[in-house]
Amino acid sequence: MKESPIIIALDVECVEQARDLVDRIGDAATFYKVGMELYAAAGMQFVDELIGSGKQVFLDLKFFDIGETVKRAVAQVARRQIRFLTVHASSQVMRAAAAGKA
Repeated sequence: MKESPIIIALDVECVEQARDLVDRIGDAATFYKVGMELYAAAGMQFVDELIGSGKQVFLDLKFFDIGETVKRAVAQVARRQIRFLTVHASSQVMRAAAAGKA
């Protein structure tokens, strides 16, 4: 089966709803977005669960803070196999995020 180019937004309020949606979709999609609401409910453990089951993850957390904090947070994310991450910032903070990825 050809990989789907669609990213499924898991914009739900709890991990049980997210798991149910992923289970119902099955192999029809392999790429999921985890936003702030689900992340607040389920944390990085659910992100790791998705990755562990062979799914790709877009972590839509819109990091926005001082440069050093964003750099360190991005370094934590970069340790995992997360495909995309959102950062809202000034050019200085964007440079810090890029440094955290390195």
